[in-house]
Amino acid sequence: MPLRVRRPSLLGALLALTALSLLPSSLRAQEEEVDPATLRWVFTGELSAVLSRGNSETTTFGLGAKARREWARDKLLFEAGWVQVETGTITRTAVGTEDDFEVERSVANEKTAENMFLRGRYDRRLSDKWFAYGALDWLRNTFAGIDSRFLIAIGGGTQWIERDDVDFSTNYAVTYSFQEDVVENPFVKTSFPGIRLGYDYRNQLTASTEFTSKLVADQNLDEGKDRRLEFLNSIVVDINDVLALKPSLLLQWRNLPSLSEVPLFTPGGADTGLTVLAPLRKLDTQFTLALVLSL
Repeated sequence: MPLRVRRPSLLGALLALTALSLLPSSLRAQEEEVDPATLRWVFTGELSAVLSRGNSETTTFGLGAKARREWARDKLLFEAGWVQVETGTITRTAVGTEDDFEVERSVANEKTAENMFLRGRYDRRLSDKWFAYGALDWLRNTFAGIDSRFLIAIGGGTQWIERDDVDFSTNYAVTYSFQEDVVENPFVKTSFPGIRLGYDYRNQLTASTEFTSKLVADQNLDEGKDRRLEFLNSIVVDINDVLALKPSLLLQWRNLPSLSEVPLFTPGGADTGLTVLAPLRKLDTQFTLALVLSL
């Protein structure tokens, strides 16, 4: 039976977290002295591209951007990304006679994958170990069946390790999502509350190599079977002070995937002219190799 949560409980959690983030300054730890010269925006941009021509036609192009600013106890982060894959179907035909002919080649290009997102997050440090945060996420992945998903998160977290070479923190939040699917699912609400758990990990392996790992798990509280995981692992290898190479592996899993409309054929292969609703695959895997510019 789907898990149901009463709205008053969700509202109470939201009010408690909001009150926690607005504690009077007299109850917080004293602000640290920070050199104003170090308080600046840090920007990074990513570019990835793969072109295949000849016996196959494939184009993959991706852009990413990140802007971050940190104060003594506050942190503001904005992220954006876009990846598109275009695949060409090659058709070859021969024109002439059996002994004298010319081969003509035509390519029909079709977009086969596209994923874009926008994110913003504000963190407030409550103590050396605890922090509160609020976040806004927007996602479009039409090939996974999502035309638009907007998510609001309010929560907190624990900073377990904080060193120059290693950082590790866990976070937890209550969320509310507004989702529009490419094909409407009549059994799942488009707006629903949820809970979010995750972690952020960074390890400076060498002077020029950094490993990062991030996990985000979301649970729909209106539909117990609707669970999502996003698992991102990256290695950044510095080329110089400005440029770096960044291979990344992103896994996106949803236990209750979106639906798609599929043409219906008879067992004999005849087209009935009808369509049926069928779930998409639960797991999407994306590997990228990007050139990173840091300013």
